[in-house]
Amino acid sequence: MGTFDVFDHTADIGLEVRGRDLADLLETAARAAFEQMLEDLPDEVEAIEQVRAVPMEGFEDDAGELLVVWLQELLYRFETGGLVPLTFDLEVCGPGEVRASVGFGRFDPDRHRTRLDIKAVTYHDLQVHEEPDGSWSARFILDV
Repeated sequence: MGTFDVFDHTADIGLEVRGRDLADLLETAARAAFEQMLEDLPDEVEAIEQVRAVPMEGFEDDAGELLVVWLQELLYRFETGGLVPLTFDLEVCGPGEVRASVGFGRFDPDRHRTRLDIKAVTYHDLQVHEEPDGSWSARFILDV
């Protein structure tokens, strides 16, 4: 699994994420974002759902757009259903689409504590690129 670091950003939170490939980067970015949101993650997977993220038309080859759309889809599922992504099986992963089977746990406010309320993943200062060794890195900001 990849790694991540948190960096300071005025009134928001920034993350620098690294992964051995694009799939690992997207999984690590999701874990990093939800670790910033929640102190206690659910301890069991309750549902496995298909998650699909597709960049907007005209941005099909933009890995940064793909990262934002992926994280926004996972945040949407948390906000609307209390679902926390815990396990990932990225079946299709390329700049034009991500399709994954994601194992979700249910957020229970009586059992799980929150750290931050993430409103969105921003495009401000967004950087995603493949490194010369084939690994991937990203830098992005979460609006809190």
